[in-house]
Amino acid sequence: MKGYMKRQAVFACNTCVGPDMEPAGVCLACANHCHDGHDISELYTKRKFRCDCGNQKFDGFTCKLRPEKDGVNVKNVYNHNYFGRYCSCDRHYPDEDDQVNEEMIQCIVCEDWYHARHLDNPAMDSDALMEMICVGCMNRAPFLWTYAAHFAVSPLNEVQANAAHAGDEKSSSSTSCRDVASTSYQINETQMKHESETTRHQHKTNTDRCVYKELKVNDMKKMREAAVFWPYHWRSELCMCTGCKRMYVETGVAFLLDESDTLLAYEKKAETESVTCDDVLLSCISSLDHVQQLDIIYQYNDLKQELCEFLQQSTEEGKDVTPDICLEFLEEFRTRKRRRLSSEGHYSS
Repeated sequence: MKGYMKRQAVFACNTCVGPDMEPAGVCLACANHCHDGHDISELYTKRKFRCDCGNQKFDGFTCKLRPEKDGVNVKNVYNHNYFGRYCSCDRHYPDEDDQVNEEMIQCIVCEDWYHARHLDNPAMDSDALMEMICVGCMNRAPFLWTYAAHFAVSPLNEVQANAAHAGDEKSSSSTSCRDVASTSYQINETQMKHESETTRHQHKTNTDRCVYKELKVNDMKKMREAAVFWPYHWRSELCMCTGCKRMYVETGVAFLLDESDTLLAYEKKAETESVTCDDVLLSCISSLDHVQQLDIIYQYNDLKQELCEFLQQSTEEGKDVTPDICLEFLEEFRTRKRRRLSSEGHYSS
C-alpha cells in the first residue's frame, strides 16, 4: 500500500495466483484484509517491494484497501519463493518428503532460502550475527570474491591463509584466518560498531582511494564454488570510490551500502519504535535460538503493522476506537494467524 518500501513482510496468495500464472506478492495489510480465508504463504521480508494486490496479475481481483493500482510493479523482483519453492533444490517448504529437519539460511542478495547442506560450505559456528551470500550471487557480483578473501568467515580464508604462508615454519603458519576471525568475535559489540563506523567514515572521506584495487592484489582466486558467510560488520569494508559505486549499481548490489538494509538494522528498528514493549519482548525471547527469535519478531512486527493500519482506517472512516472494537480486532487477528499457520502446516489444534 505504501509504494516500494525499503523492507517489508511479503506474502503469496496461492488461492488467487496459481502455479501457471506470473508470480505476485501482497503486503501484510492486504494479506489480512483482502485475502482473509485464502491459502497464504509467508515469505518473510523482501526489500524494495510494492504490493501487487489487485493489479493485473490477479485476473480481475480488486484490492479492498486501494482499488486503483498500476498494472504491474516493474521494480519488484520475484523468484520461485512466490510459488512456495526454495533453495537450489527447488523444493517446497515445508517439504513432507524431506526427512532431514534442517534450518534454512537466507541469501542477503537474492533473498532465496537455502538448506545448509546445499550451500557446499558448512555454516560457521559463531556467536556473531552473520550474513550469507549464495555462490550464484557471488558469481553475479564477482568483485565480492576479493572481499571474501579478506573478510569472509568461511573455509575460503583458511585456504587463502595456508597458501599465503606456504614455505613458512610450521609454528608461524599454524594459525588460520578462521582462528583469527573467531578470536576477533570476542570484541564486544560496541567496539565492533565503532570500528565499523570509523572504517566507513574513512572510505567516505577519501573517495579517490580504491580499497578494492588494493585488496585485489592479494586475491588468489581460490575456492570460488561455495556460498560465503560474512561477519555482520563486513559491509563497512566496501570501497566507496566513484568507480566502485558504479560497479555496485551495475551488478545490482548497491543496497549493500545502505546501513539500514541489514537484518540487524531491521531488528534494531523494531527496538527503537517501541522501547517499553520491545524490552519486554526481547527479555522473554532471550533464551530462544536465533531462528525462533526471528520468527517471534516477525510476528510481533506483523501485529504492530496491522494494528497501525486498523487504527488509521478507523480514523479515516470516523469510527470511535473503543475497548470492544480493539478486542474484536485482536480476536480477528488471532483467527487469521491461526488459519494461515494451519494452511502452512505449522499449527495443530
